[in-house]
Amino acid sequence: MNDQRQVLVRAESRDVSVSDVDGGRETLTYPGVTLTRVIAGVPDDEVWLPMGDRPSEVDDEALIEALRAAFRWRTGLP
Repeated sequence: MNDQRQVLVRAESRDVSVSDVDGGRETLTYPGVTLTRVIAGVPDDEVWLPMGDRPSEVDDEALIEALRAAFRWRTGLP
C-alpha cells in the first residue's frame, strides 16, 4: 500500500474575502504551503499552512511537524 501513497508539497496562496468598515468586501491574499496526501492518485487529505514574509519559530515548527506527519503517513508509520 505504501507505494500508492504520495505527499504533494506546493507553495501557493489562498484568498480570503472579508467585510470592510464600509460594508464592502475586501480580498486578502495569504501565501502558504499546501500538503496533500494522495492514495492511488486520489487526494485523501489536505493541510494548508500560512507562510508570511517573516515566519516565526512557531511557524517553522508547525511546518516541520506537518511535513514529518505527512511523510510518516506516506511510509505507513503511525
